[in-house]
Amino acid sequence: PEEQRERFAAEDEASRKQAIEEFLDQDPVPDTPENELTEGIRRRQALVRAEGISPFDARARVLFLNGPPDERLLVDCGSAFKPMQLWGYGPTKDQRRFAVLYQPAADQHYQLWLPSESKRVLYTPELAYFLDQWEELRGFIRGRRFDYQLCDLAKRVDRITGVNGLFGYEQDRPTDRDMGRFLEPPQDLAVWAQKAAATPLPELPAELATNLFELRFPRVDGQRIVTRMVVRVPADAELGVAEPAEPDQEPELDLTATGTLEHDGAPFDSFRVRYTPAASDPRAPLALVLERALRPETSFVLRLVVKDEISGAEARFTRGFEVPAEPIDEPEAADDVVTLLGEQFATQAPGGQDSLVLVPPESDVVIGLWRAETLVTGSRIAKVVFSVDGQVQLTRSRPPFNAEVRLSKFPIEQVVRAEGLDADGELVASDEVLLNQPRGALRVRIVEPARGSRSVGPVLAKAEIILPEGRRIEKVEFLVDDQLQETLERPPWQTTVTAPEDSELSYLTVVAHLDDGNTAEDVRFLQSPKYLEEVDVSLVELYTTVTGSNGALVGGLTADDFEIFEDGKEQKIAKFELVENLPLMVGITIDTSGSMASSLIQAQRAAEGFLSKIVTRRDRCFAISFAERPVMLMAPTNDVEAVARSLEGLVAVGSTALHDAIVESLYYFRGVRGRRALVLLSDGDDTASNIRFDDALEYARRSGVAIYTIGLDVGVFDAGVRGKLRSLSAETGGRVFFIKTADELSGVYSEIEEELRSQYLLAYSSNNPSADPGAFREVEVKVKGRGLKARTSRGYYE
Repeated sequence: PEEQRERFAAEDEASRKQAIEEFLDQDPVPDTPENELTEGIRRRQALVRAEGISPFDARARVLFLNGPPDERLLVDCGSAFKPMQLWGYGPTKDQRRFAVLYQPAADQHYQLWLPSESKRVLYTPELAYFLDQWEELRGFIRGRRFDYQLCDLAKRVDRITGVNGLFGYEQDRPTDRDMGRFLEPPQDLAVWAQKAAATPLPELPAELATNLFELRFPRVDGQRIVTRMVVRVPADAELGVAEPAEPDQEPELDLTATGTLEHDGAPFDSFRVRYTPAASDPRAPLALVLERALRPETSFVLRLVVKDEISGAEARFTRGFEVPAEPIDEPEAADDVVTLLGEQFATQAPGGQDSLVLVPPESDVVIGLWRAETLVTGSRIAKVVFSVDGQVQLTRSRPPFNAEVRLSKFPIEQVVRAEGLDADGELVASDEVLLNQPRGALRVRIVEPARGSRSVGPVLAKAEIILPEGRRIEKVEFLVDDQLQETLERPPWQTTVTAPEDSELSYLTVVAHLDDGNTAEDVRFLQSPKYLEEVDVSLVELYTTVTGSNGALVGGLTADDFEIFEDGKEQKIAKFELVENLPLMVGITIDTSGSMASSLIQAQRAAEGFLSKIVTRRDRCFAISFAERPVMLMAPTNDVEAVARSLEGLVAVGSTALHDAIVESLYYFRGVRGRRALVLLSDGDDTASNIRFDDALEYARRSGVAIYTIGLDVGVFDAGVRGKLRSLSAETGGRVFFIKTADELSGVYSEIEEELRSQYLLAYSSNNPSADPGAFREVEVKVKGRGLKARTSRGYYE
């Protein structure tokens, strides 16, 4: 009871420990050999831990006191209700009583709903407002109530709460006392102990061997203290080993750390970090390191789960701690320990009295007009000059030193630079940001001069470099005829080189050097004899789907069954294979505009199921949502659970930036080779984009990514959006689906999954020289056999 808990909390630690021991020593059922009370407590605590719920959460207390519910309903209609769970207890539906548990806000634990709070607290503020209008205009509005339109469980919520809408109170509705019984202490401890001791437990994961968990406070980060969490895994821990994604790679371990921090009984922060070190034999002990910058002299509770994703074994830690006022010196790690760091985020701050920092953009993709903002300190800077790729665009002579600079309409790599000058025009400080840097396997591509052009004298040399994740470019060298002309250490990767005037054969080489020692290069002829042609030896790869006259997928074909034509000229097939085992990169792009309110939950679940089935350790996936603008939910990763979590809790509101979402989604495929597919779901035409559809379609053609478009409840008379979705899929070798309800999405995703596992890879080296090096090459694939059709990309840009 409350008064007993208050007395218990007021005692010192020794007295509380003694009280706990005395409580557990009592045996409320002395006639049996075991102590049902201690066994019941152990089982109920294990049940709560298996659910991963904080004891500050009302669901944990209801679960501990009452055991697992006989019926559990998840109300996750984000446009109508706050996150809510309905737990029913009772052997039959007629006898069942429900605990209504809801999350008041994203940064709070679930709490038990009391009828005296009114039903309004269960609705989102927007829906509560619309229901107010409904009540006022009930006689003038036709159609179903708004929450009925948005949530299939709205009527069930009415029955369980005893309130129809906001104000339709039923006489037999539950009272505060009825709800409060779910959290009351047991009236008969013996009855509770016997029932709790018989609680069936779910199958629990094996225990992951760890020999130490440490908390350290090594340094200051601004006004905060870095809190370092270290989990040590001994060398003899039986960790699972994943087979390598590529033949030349080492086998990997796969460990994740998922944690929450609580402050004053409320959620404060949550995080998930992944560790995939190479597996060695014999393996050295590991130290898994996580860091969070926290306010000094503040108390927190950490709940951490470390999981071996291969074997499923887990280790769980709960630790209360107070961040010290000052950092504490940290001992050196043992030499034989492999220290693995979680993802680190760099922050930028002014460094001196007179300094300038250009604030990086919030989005990974920046196109069109971008508002460049600076942080300026000191008194010397009198004006700031803004340039893009070395070309001055704007100058600001008074604070705030901000400007809207114009970028490309497509997401290409660009450098924005801000230079702070004093009253005499002398440079005081500068900063620059690199926008839209492509990531993927290391590659260098010379953009200028164009292939086939003849250059003499000074000529602009420009390169694009695709950078692997987590790596840094140390330098880029520009050479003419193997003679070094320029070395750059920062973008833009362009300079002026000199092509000799009296040479019959001259060539440009651009070499990129990474911080790990790896290099890549590209070569372009500046001058060459007329008889010497510059040939691109890279293969054109076509991922092709074959269907029969009935639309079913056709397998078992060979290279002899196919013919390839480029601009009408037949090509020789150089490579052929079934792609079911080749690595895949797949993106999910979901419309979250206001019109998606009634379908968003089903769309999330269908996407999660699709990804869990098709993405393996060798593959990667990402998720983007879009309403007024695209939002990156989870960057490319092979951690399917992380992507699935990013889809949870989406809310449908706002307009539709369909064109912008297409371009931003395709941007994340840059630098990625192999199978690539984008699945795009929308229920309406564009109303908010900055990019025209023709430009988005052009970008899609250049991307080489197969786009699978899904039109949800798009009427036959909505010719505009239907035409756009058809064009996107037809031009890129994907497929279009039009469905009436979100219930059909699971079937659509199953068809896409089957198709992606049943494609053929056809590759050829083009024998079709073109006078225009940047021209579009139209490609057609034909398949022999009556009624057979091949579907692939309609072409590529050289």
